[in-house]
Amino acid sequence: MSLKNIIKRAPVTIIGIPSLIAFTLYTHDVFMIFFTIAGLLILGEAYRMARPNGTEPNIWIGYLLYLAVVGDQLLGSGAYIGPILIVSILLLMTLEMFRNKPHVQENIATTFFAAVFVAIAMSYFILLQQLGYEGEGGNLGGYAVLTVFIGVWTCDTLAYFVGSAIGKHKVFPRVSPNKSWEGSIAGLIGSFIALVLIVRAGWLPGLDYIDALMLGLITGVAGQIGDFAESLVKRDVGVKDSSNLLPGHGGAWDRLDSILFAAPLSYLYLTIIVGL
Repeated sequence: MSLKNIIKRAPVTIIGIPSLIAFTLYTHDVFMIFFTIAGLLILGEAYRMARPNGTEPNIWIGYLLYLAVVGDQLLGSGAYIGPILIVSILLLMTLEMFRNKPHVQENIATTFFAAVFVAIAMSYFILLQQLGYEGEGGNLGGYAVLTVFIGVWTCDTLAYFVGSAIGKHKVFPRVSPNKSWEGSIAGLIGSFIALVLIVRAGWLPGLDYIDALMLGLITGVAGQIGDFAESLVKRDVGVKDSSNLLPGHGGAWDRLDSILFAAPLSYLYLTIIVGL
């Protein structure tokens, strides 16, 4: 990474990380609103990246579907997810008849899949932060979110430096030609170590070292798969970043691609397996 790129990234990092930690640990509504908006930004980037291939997503229906699913997950406990999905499908197919756009199936599928995937992933991420919410004194869910961030960031950092130093065997050259098995394995080991230290520090009461290894596996493997998944989409349409929203960092999807995979699985593990 060049010095110029480091300087460009610095303001976002210096301001963003402390702010993220503060409202993750000590707020509820701010966190929910922030990441709901972040999901909308990711969805918009996904729709824009579909256009070079000739696909024309129904953007506003996608936004409404996203908000409906997020609202139902957070406020209605998913009680209306079935009606929301079937109505949105019928609406998309009906409106497509009047849009006079080519690639009808791609338009419908892209609009629906992107909205539902991002909505459910972000909903589970927000629900993860709500676990054991305790108001101004901090909360268990906030530490769970920071745990996911730390696991993913540790994995990314070690994967980058180890891969740059000794990486020779490529994981998916067609998708991401610079990612190596050496870096990927180093990143996974880093996630394991980070999660063990977090459990030892008592951030997540009730979790043992087996849970730490499982969460390390989730953040280390699922996080990397999320990164590869976005790289596959970007390579398909020939773009480097999902947008230029954050100087030196790319778009919202670039920053949260690993989180979209790691956070929902972490939430499911902690609620279903651990029983938090």
